[in-house]
Amino acid sequence: MDNILLGPSISKHDKPKKLMVMLHGYGDNAANFIHLAEPLDQDEWGMHYVALNAPSIMPGNPMGYQWFDLYLNGVYISDVGPKEFENVRNLINENVKKISNTISLLTNDLNIEMSDCFVMGFSQGGIMAFELGQSLNQKLAGIAIISSRIISREFVPKNSFLETPIFISHGGLDNVLPVSNFNQSVEILKKYNFKFVSQLLPNDEHTMSQETITLFQNFIKKNI
Repeated sequence: MDNILLGPSISKHDKPKKLMVMLHGYGDNAANFIHLAEPLDQDEWGMHYVALNAPSIMPGNPMGYQWFDLYLNGVYISDVGPKEFENVRNLINENVKKISNTISLLTNDLNIEMSDCFVMGFSQGGIMAFELGQSLNQKLAGIAIISSRIISREFVPKNSFLETPIFISHGGLDNVLPVSNFNQSVEILKKYNFKFVSQLLPNDEHTMSQETITLFQNFIKKNI
C-alpha cells in the first residue's frame, strides 16, 4: 500500500464510464479539493471523481500535503543547481509512480481503460499531472494544468503523451505562480507539438474560478 495513494471519491453512477483523478496544490488536501467535482460534473459524462492526497505532510501544517519541497536549503526550486534539482526530480518520479499505480488500480476496479481517465492538477498538482503524462506509455483522455507550470528541464515526449489532449490555464493576476510560468509552459507545448488548449484569464488570481471550470468543461466535452 506504500505505492498507492488514498483520497475521497464521488460518483453518481453505478457503472462509471470515465474517471477524473484530481491532484491538489501545495499545502492543500484531497478532502478539500474533491469539492470541485460538484460544480465541474455533468451527468452525461458518467464520471467517477477521485482526489488523491500527496504523500508528504507539510511541516507545521498537519492538514496540508505536498508533492515535493518547494525550497531546498532555503533556495526556491527554480533557482537550485543541477544536483539539487536531480534530488527533487527523483522524488517527483517516485510520486508520479504512486499516482500511476493508483490510477491503474482505479481503472481496473472500474473496468475502464487508461484512455478513459482525465487527470486534473492545480498548482503543484498541475506539475505532477504533466510529469505523469511524461511517464506513461498509454494515452490519457486528457490532462489539465491549472494555475501551474511545467517544471521539467529536459524533454523526450512519448507518442502516447503527444496524443494526450492538454488543457492549460492561468490567471493574469496570479501572485503565487506569475503568468510568466504560463507563457513559458505554453512555449514548451508549442515547441514539442503537443495537442493543447491554452486559456489566460486576465482577471483571475491563483484560484480555480467558475470561468476556469466552464472552460475546462468545454475541454472535457470535446475529448470525452
